[in-house]
Amino acid sequence: MSADNRSSKRRPVSVDGMIYDHRGQQMAPCIVRNISAKGAQLELMREIVVPQTFMLSLSHDGHVRRSCSKVWQFATVLGVRFSERAALDSGGS
Repeated sequence: MSADNRSSKRRPVSVDGMIYDHRGQQMAPCIVRNISAKGAQLELMREIVVPQTFMLSLSHDGHVRRSCSKVWQFATVLGVRFSERAALDSGGS
């Protein structure tokens, strides 16, 4: 997808992240390669099947998470759309 078609401008970054499943269990570390207010491009360390919806944490302690939907995935690179609301995890399930 061309950056010109996006409704919010992406900016390049290199930020460590962690993907969590819907139960709050860690699935895989990732690197955020670019980000905007509405989504991001993630790079995985190894190829795994990422679920259609998941949580992404960019904080060191993993307590602040964003709800994401997978838009596309090619091997270890995927594009995600952020949901309208951010999710906070208070440490409990």
